[in-house]
This record gives sequence, C-alpha cells and structure tokens, in this order.
Amino acid sequence: MRKKILVPIDGSEQAFKAIDVAAKLACNGNAEVILLNVIGREQIPETIRRFAKVENMDDPPEWQYEQLIAAGVLKAGQQRAHSKGIQIIDTRVRHGNPVKAIVEAATDTPIDMIVMGNRGLGSVKGLAFGSVSQKVSQLAPCSVITVT
Repeated sequence: MRKKILVPIDGSEQAFKAIDVAAKLACNGNAEVILLNVIGREQIPETIRRFAKVENMDDPPEWQYEQLIAAGVLKAGQQRAHSKGIQIIDTRVRHGNPVKAIVEAATDTPIDMIVMGNRGLGSVKGLAFGSVSQKVSQLAPCSVITVT
C-alpha cells in the first residue's frame, strides 16, 4: 500500500518549502502527495462582488472568488511538486477553519504524515494564540513535520 503525505498549502513561501521536503520524502519512499488548500471565509473585494452582480452569476461571489484562489494556489503547488520529481499528486479543497480542516483531511483519508510550513499567510493573531502548524501537530492522527 502506497504511503500518503498531506501538504497543506496556502501560496506562502513556507508552503512551497514544505512541498520540497515532501517531495524528498515521497521520492525516497514512493509515496503519494496530497496538496490541500483550505478556504476560509474572508471578505472579498467589493469590485468582485459588483462584477458578479452585473454578470448575474448564479453562485455567490464569495464562493467563486474562493474557488479561483484555491485553483491558483493548487496549480502553483502542483507545478512545484512536479518540478521536484513527485509523480503522484492529488489536490483537495476544504472550507472552514484551517486546523480543523487539515486534521479532518488527515483522518478522512488515512494519512501517514503531514508536512507543512511553520508560518503561512495567516494573520498576526497566530503569534498570540498559536500557529496552525502548532495546533495541527497537537491534534493530528499522524506524524507532522513542520518546515521552517
């Protein structure tokens, strides 16, 4: 059975460093890499909201905006992973709280290891209340490597 490595990515440099580490582990162990982007409920720019209204788009503009951002982040992650020699790459999108979404993703699909950056694009409040990587390390059902 092929091992699975989950790499949560948000487009930050730390996330790309995590992909590099996961690539080394995956290539040495013939593992599958799963790239995960977690979409939070951020405020979208007013220009996007107006554009969606003018174009009579069926889906809420928040959903469309989030999907567009997630697709871009995952595409960049896939390109980085391929350039590092990873052959088997799966991509996933989850919504909500990043810690909860990452832990659930690692539980829903039995994951052998999570490789993630120690800091991403999160807010400054993470400095006071603890980072996503710190919380995932405490709650994950598998080993977690935090990349600096």
